[in-house]
Amino acid sequence: METGRTGLLIDGQWQAPSNVVTVWDKYTQQEIAKVAVATPADVDRAITGAQAASRTVLPAARRQEILLKAADFLVAEQEEIVALYIAETGFTRTDAVNELKRTADLYRLCAGEAVRIAGEEIPVAATPGSENRMAFTTRVPVGIVGAIAPFNAPLSTVAHKVGPALAAGNAVVLKPAEVTPLCAMAVADIFQRAGLPAGYLQVVCGSGRTTGDALVRDNRIRFFTFTGSTAVGRMIKANSGIARVHLELGANSASIVANDADLDLVARLATKAGYRKAGQVCTSVQRLLVERGVFDELTEKMRRNVGALRFGDPRAQGTDVGPMIAAKEAERAASWIAEARRGNDNVLGGQLDGSVLEPALIIDPLPDIRLLNEEAFAPVVTLVPVDSVDQAVQQVNDGQYGLQTGLFTRDLDRAFHAAKSLQVGGVIINDTSSYHVDSMPYGGVKDSGIGVEGPKFAVQDMTDPKLIVLNLNTPKASKEGN
Repeated sequence: METGRTGLLIDGQWQAPSNVVTVWDKYTQQEIAKVAVATPADVDRAITGAQAASRTVLPAARRQEILLKAADFLVAEQEEIVALYIAETGFTRTDAVNELKRTADLYRLCAGEAVRIAGEEIPVAATPGSENRMAFTTRVPVGIVGAIAPFNAPLSTVAHKVGPALAAGNAVVLKPAEVTPLCAMAVADIFQRAGLPAGYLQVVCGSGRTTGDALVRDNRIRFFTFTGSTAVGRMIKANSGIARVHLELGANSASIVANDADLDLVARLATKAGYRKAGQVCTSVQRLLVERGVFDELTEKMRRNVGALRFGDPRAQGTDVGPMIAAKEAERAASWIAEARRGNDNVLGGQLDGSVLEPALIIDPLPDIRLLNEEAFAPVVTLVPVDSVDQAVQQVNDGQYGLQTGLFTRDLDRAFHAAKSLQVGGVIINDTSSYHVDSMPYGGVKDSGIGVEGPKFAVQDMTDPKLIVLNLNTPKASKEGN
């Protein structure tokens, strides 16, 4: 990592920190870097700088140019950033490269949205007495966006917050996850070199308890975008005053498998979606709700797939599953798997080696275990038999979360009926709950959050409509000659 990136970027300058925190390699547990811990005073200075910058809105074409350049720099500097990514997350090279390419495309999508922001005409002339009036809206930046990112996607989730905010003409104060700040710092450096003027992107690293709390309680920030736990999301909503919020929160995502499903497709997609990034993805398949007619057959396919997964060193060629973000999280997940073993001999894997948790498959678990009701955020999938698709839908709806659900069936009528009945933000037919492309609206209901991501939708949320009304006089008839 370049020594100039301290973790505290204020008004275009990396600041000398008074306190630092160590960032560890999640597999080797060796020190990677020391990063600034932003104090409440640092946060105040960052917001003050963002407020000053936001008073001058960059032209849309200029915002587009900067975002496109940032995307190009990201791709050009892939090797350095991928190395940072693997070290600070513990995810595999495949995960890192895929996310980097996706992030570059995401910034390009945001660049397109920067020049498509538009208002609309309001038909006030249809109201008696307003025949000579014309009204229309323009969309203006909210001002300052507070962006709080999670550890599990330190490139793409940061891009989903920073990209639309800049495209909309706002200034951004970014707080990366405390344990994975390095990729976000590299991206901030890229934006500086891409021509983003000082002040429009401020970076404050640190914990949620100090840095995050100071950010959330400042009423100069008009929009907060947060990805993380439901508990923290509730705190942000409670303490952010009248600022608008986008909250992408927890999940216990399910995919439903009907008797007529393509089971090879299910097994292939569910294995990928359940165990990539060591299962630390909001939409990871945590539950497969399977009609009894195909339960045994799918179980055998999943056994073979999961048993073939390679786990361990994320830098080793062929590794599918690396370490979890911290040893304590791996221990927590292992304890949940141990709970599922009680009274159930049908448990594959789940052995713990430091922060590496062997991919686990729980077959026909007891109904009261945490894996069926809470978010595991770990490389573990449960296979649950159900009597019907309707019963599976009801199980999803009975839960506290509602992010996305997958449904595998060849019956179009059944698919539409289930899609209308499911109380979730997205229903994915013949794919898992984990399907996601960055142009689509993405968000949940219930305890899974408020609002949606996706550049088009986020730019709309990060701008305000401004109404302009013209009272037009009727032109006087011109006089002809004398």
